[in-house]
Amino acid sequence: MNVRADVVALIRDGLSDRAIARELGVSRRTAGTIRRAVGAPSTRAIYALTPDQMWDRYAQPTYTGGHMDWTGPTNHSGVPIVKSCHVTYSARGMAFRRRYGRDPVGYVRAACDRKGCVAEEHVADAPMRAELNAQYNAIFGGAR
Repeated sequence: MNVRADVVALIRDGLSDRAIARELGVSRRTAGTIRRAVGAPSTRAIYALTPDQMWDRYAQPTYTGGHMDWTGPTNHSGVPIVKSCHVTYSARGMAFRRRYGRDPVGYVRAACDRKGCVAEEHVADAPMRAELNAQYNAIFGGAR
């Protein structure tokens, strides 16, 4: 069987067979056949998972620096997301809640220099980033 790389990429991004068919102009049957051939679960199975189960599935630790790469779906801007029961969550927001036990204020970003890192220890919300910037300015002077 000829497995199309573009279909596999969209399957890994969490798209349904219908969405893949619409985006690539293939049949839903083709998308489903390729999904089964690569051993990917149906989107019904994916969306039945809890957000924490989705986190465990897609947040993969790296071997250096305590970083975690996101292998799951992203939004149109490339921001890591978790989709569960028709609700979309920010993966970094989830990491923040898991680490600090509270909702973040403003956007959550990785405080490390690794693009796309979602490690719980590496995320910061707006007030935390402002405090870090103030500390940096107090030590080194000038804006960062």
